[in-house]
Formats: sequence, structure tokens, C-alpha cells
Amino acid sequence: MRQISATIVLATVLPLVVGSVSAHSPKTNADPDVSGIWTLSAEGYVLPMTLHQEGTRLTGTLEITHGAFPIAGEFKKGRIHFAGTSDGGGIRHDDNSNEIDVAAIGRLQPDGSLAGTMVTTVGDFTWRAVRKE
Repeated sequence: MRQISATIVLATVLPLVVGSVSAHSPKTNADPDVSGIWTLSAEGYVLPMTLHQEGTRLTGTLEITHGAFPIAGEFKKGRIHFAGTSDGGGIRHDDNSNEIDVAAIGRLQPDGSLAGTMVTTVGDFTWRAVRKE
């Protein structure tokens, strides 16, 4: 009878202790911080991009040929997305507006770069960004 009670206690307490220890263990696979200055290349365009990361939230600027505009998004689990709108610096588009909208998604690459696809008012692009030294 005593052996059964000890077995029941161990079966009940051991998972709680192990669960408590693993819940407080430090993360080993945390995402890197992507804050910094990047060079974004998108099918012939080379654009400076600055990112600021707080937790998973991203803010920053993307420099286009007609000036900088704010972007916002998220970097989480190696995946990035960001979007923004510019006044276009006077460029006129098919719809007679001058706004430039950008929406991008991508992933952190093994070499530390970011790469993905981008949909914009002026076309859709494949992009790659490399952090400046």
C-alpha cells in the first residue's frame, strides 16, 4: 500500500516540478533583433531602410527616390512584414494619384539577410535586404 502511494505522489509531483523548471528555462531560439540600417534591393531599385524593433513590433523608414516614408510591421519567428504609404514626391500613377503604397512580407535568411515579396502601387517585386556594417 505504501509503494502505491509513493508511486502516485511521484506521478503527480514530478510533472509539476519538471514543468516548472522548463517554464522558467531561458529561450535558446529567440529571434535576433533586426534594428539597424539595411540596404533593400528590389529588382533594380536599391533603397536604404532603417528598422527599429521593440519586442516583435517594427517601425522605421524606407527611402525611395522621392524621399523617405514611414513603415510599420512585425518581426516574429523569423518572419517579417511591413507596410507604409508615401506621398510619392509628386509622381503621378495610373489612378492620377501620387501616393505610393508598399506592403512586404519576407523571412530571415540563413546568411542574416531578409528576403521576400513586395506589392506596391508601382509594381510587385522580389526583394532582399542586407544589414549595413
